[in-house]
Amino acid sequence: MTTHDARLPLVVLCVIAACQPTADARSGPGATAPGATVKPGDPAQRFERDMMMRFHMHGSFDTVRGIERLLIRGKLDDARYFARLLATEPEVPGLAPWAKQIAVVRDRAAVVAAAPGIDEACRRVARLAAACASCHADASAQPEFQPPPALPADQPTITARMARHQWAADRIWEGMVGDAGDAWRAGLEVLAEAPLPWPTLAADRTGLARRLQQLADQARHPAKDDLDERARRYGEILVTCAACHAVGT
Repeated sequence: MTTHDARLPLVVLCVIAACQPTADARSGPGATAPGATVKPGDPAQRFERDMMMRFHMHGSFDTVRGIERLLIRGKLDDARYFARLLATEPEVPGLAPWAKQIAVVRDRAAVVAAAPGIDEACRRVARLAAACASCHADASAQPEFQPPPALPADQPTITARMARHQWAADRIWEGMVGDAGDAWRAGLEVLAEAPLPWPTLAADRTGLARRLQQLADQARHPAKDDLDERARRYGEILVTCAACHAVGT
């Protein structure tokens, strides 16, 4: 068994555990009793279909975020592997109304899997996230995010600034896949702050920090702010983050 084969069941179990609907959701209004017959178009059938869509959506959502994080850490082969899994996912019963949108997500996942390098994979995973966002909107099943934690204090240390960058990255991700303008802008505001100077031995990171600041500042004032433009800018932010993580590794 390969390393990937051994790890996959754990990943799948974690995603399923995190995305299972609650017992209250299953037993709420419109839920179907065991063995009951569901008539086409009745509330119970719509409830089951919507729950299936949400289950599928959150599973794909976690997979795409995982691919992104692997790329940031320079793990291109692992990211390609999970992109291929998403691209070749079996058809899910009950999701026929969204077949076109799901096909776009799979096609873009396949493109990520074929990326020649980290930079291009980062750009492609941003477009994959945009496809997820479009699918969510078309299905009227927008992601529901937990209230964000408090923004870490701004202190003159690398550790403090990186904590703020992580907070910002989470908000930008929410703004990308959830088409959440407030979260998108909140993350960009933090990244657009003046970067701290890195020690002399990390001069490359100083340039990358400035580049990240410039990208975030430009993204705050776009000529247009549609999903494609947001994905383009997000892709360049990911490229810069990955390059910074690669320094010294």
